[in-house]
Amino acid sequence: SSMTLLTTDVLTKKLMPTLITIEPGGSTHREEAKVGTEKFVFVLEGELEARVGSEIHRIRRGATLYFDASLPHQLRNVGTKTTRCLAVTTPPVL
Repeated sequence: SSMTLLTTDVLTKKLMPTLITIEPGGSTHREEAKVGTEKFVFVLEGELEARVGSEIHRIRRGATLYFDASLPHQLRNVGTKTTRCLAVTTPPVL
């Protein structure tokens, strides 16, 4: 998977927009941000399985997911095509 920051000087901003690309069968690293961090994901292409805490969400092109990013979370491409999604985290975390 790859992540591209969509703004500069991210640590001086309130939001961190990123473009995440995941090949079929691939996934992001498991993340767990500090308490008070939120994440919004919008699927641009493909299909994702989002594991957030003990819950699993399947989201496809055009769908969104908004969650507490302090819970352990990971995105996985469960489709047969490359998945691209816009993810916005607040506050920014690196």
